[in-house]
Amino acid sequence: MMDLRVSQVRAIARDILAVELRAPDGRALPGAQAGAHIDLHLPSGLVRQYSLTNAVGEASVACYQVAIGLDAASRGGSSWIHDKLTAGTSLKVSEPRNHFAMDATHRRVLLLGGGIGITPVYAMAQAAQRQGLDWQFVACARSISRIAFAEELLALAPDRVHLHGDAEAAGRIDFARWLESGEWDGAYACGPQPMLADLEQRTAQWAPGRFRSEKFKADAVDTVTLRPFELVLAKSGLRTTVQPGEQVLDAMERLGVDHPWSCREGLCGTCECGVTDGEPDHRDNVLDLASRAGGRFIPCVSRSHGERLTLDL
Repeated sequence: MMDLRVSQVRAIARDILAVELRAPDGRALPGAQAGAHIDLHLPSGLVRQYSLTNAVGEASVACYQVAIGLDAASRGGSSWIHDKLTAGTSLKVSEPRNHFAMDATHRRVLLLGGGIGITPVYAMAQAAQRQGLDWQFVACARSISRIAFAEELLALAPDRVHLHGDAEAAGRIDFARWLESGEWDGAYACGPQPMLADLEQRTAQWAPGRFRSEKFKADAVDTVTLRPFELVLAKSGLRTTVQPGEQVLDAMERLGVDHPWSCREGLCGTCECGVTDGEPDHRDNVLDLASRAGGRFIPCVSRSHGERLTLDL
């Protein structure tokens, strides 16, 4: 955990603020690959995850830059930032983590961003330009005025950037022509759930790993069919029954286990751990197929398909 200071807050689009954080002593901060995010620990006690918009693969950076959209349904995170965050504020900040990294073998990439989901994909566009990749970026929002980093994107490579405002175009964008316009090695998307659901359906026949997405809100969880199961912690020898209305992380805390967590929505990956026995019911939006096959598990939202699940804890 790092103690950083807000060095700048500025409006970059309608209801979107760009926030810059630096070390008080001016030291360099750990860098990250495009797609990485950091946790901001707000004074209220809330912890929120935001994508780094300046993560382009450097070993270290002078500052962290994030962009925060004002959520109409804010539970206190984005509303506090928009109403009260000012330059000079000190915040505890995690080191970067990345569950949305670009595949280094992808040389022709399609980048798709919707709403505030543009932020991690904006970092990917910068990284793609630096690496000399063949890339295209499609950014969409309810109106052009709500597209974050529109000017910066156009300045980066105007022939590779395509902006779509629903209001100006009198309708939502059709991604089909973009997905079918070239033999993309990979497509990367972040945005609202309806947008991602549409893209997932359109790319369902693609090879695994060719389409990757990141959600900034958790999916609704079906609690009707949940069943109790036994949770075993292999290293500590503790065990308990996880009830239908309880998460694995809740049960661990009930046993007195102090396990790291942040979002409790299956979005950030902070609580990731390993499974040594049992069949996990993966409900997170973080782990890819390889990680799940390798026995990784997100206890804040995922459960068990069987009667017993053993974790490497």
